[in-house]
Amino acid sequence: MALGLPLLNPYLNKTASFSNGVNFAVASATTLDPSFYSAKGIIIPPLPALASQLSYFKTYLSSICSTPTDCADKLKGSLFFVGEFGYNDIYYPYTQGRSVEEIQTTFVPLVNQLIINSTRELIQLGVSQVVVPGNFPLGCFPTFLSVARRNRSTAYDDFGCAESLNDLTSYENNDLQRALNSLRMEFPNTVILYADYYNAFLSLLRQATTFGFDTEKLLTPCCGDDGVYSYLLPTFCGGVGVPVCSNPNVRIHWDGVHLTQEAYRRMSEIIIRNLGINYIQ
Repeated sequence: MALGLPLLNPYLNKTASFSNGVNFAVASATTLDPSFYSAKGIIIPPLPALASQLSYFKTYLSSICSTPTDCADKLKGSLFFVGEFGYNDIYYPYTQGRSVEEIQTTFVPLVNQLIINSTRELIQLGVSQVVVPGNFPLGCFPTFLSVARRNRSTAYDDFGCAESLNDLTSYENNDLQRALNSLRMEFPNTVILYADYYNAFLSLLRQATTFGFDTEKLLTPCCGDDGVYSYLLPTFCGGVGVPVCSNPNVRIHWDGVHLTQEAYRRMSEIIIRNLGINYIQ
């Protein structure tokens, strides 16, 4: 919306129009395949992960072009977003008792490697403009805070965010940016941009008063009860009988997992303004 473009229809809706582009994302999916987590004893929904979503794209591509040259011509004028990925790859292990240290050493490198490999594959197919977003500061999200507060040794910053989780996602983002720099050298004629979701989100906290957010409830979801870290009610937010705050526009968090539309709007303005700066650096 901030780019002045229409929303994209999901690929799995076979009756939808894709004249403006296609959305291959799957809600709650991980980057790594569900079988990877199953082998490690982590329970996740059996949803199409990044490799499957990339396969969807290839299937769609074969329906709109017939030769590699024809496909590359169609892709040349398109803008691709790869992600953001990694949120759920941290969420599932962390909420099932895995430590920040294990997630950082065991899962994050594989997540970033798959993001980079998938981006490379898109470029080799002819994509010339791609945006790869980083992860949010998950230590500021109610779903993660609800788990973090069970650990009495958890340290918090001035906003009440869990420092260890923010350090984890900062590590993940820095590792991803280093890999993107290498990818730029590999493909010097391709525009590869990094979208800094991490610092854009922190700007919402730092400039909450300027943006009109309620500074007393920066980490409290609009949907649910008024508990500090309320989240994931039995009925989805928006369902009948689920309590909602009177003015979502003054809240950053919607349901503990997703942000409010106002928060996303403010973030999009910050991200778009800084995309070129990240590329130059």
